[in-house]
Amino acid sequence: MIRDVASYDDYLKRYRMFWSEEGDDRPPMLSREEYREKYGLLCECYRTYWELMQGGQEDKAATYYTRVINSLENELALADGSDNCPLDEPDR
Repeated sequence: MIRDVASYDDYLKRYRMFWSEEGDDRPPMLSREEYREKYGLLCECYRTYWELMQGGQEDKAATYYTRVINSLENELALADGSDNCPLDEPDR
């Protein structure tokens, strides 16, 4: 089982497992630096998503998730990164 989603080596394992077949929708494999940057971006995006939800903007949050977060999760070979991006908010 892969546990450290922030780890580049574990990303490589996930990528090979999730994207085992070539196809039009398979994203290119990221370099170590690209992975680090995109993982950080994903965590920032989850903060934005959480702020939209807390602000009562559920429709905007849903659109943001679909248009921004989902594609980042696919690039990072994550089914759901929300549990792996710590938020500093105590109410979460």
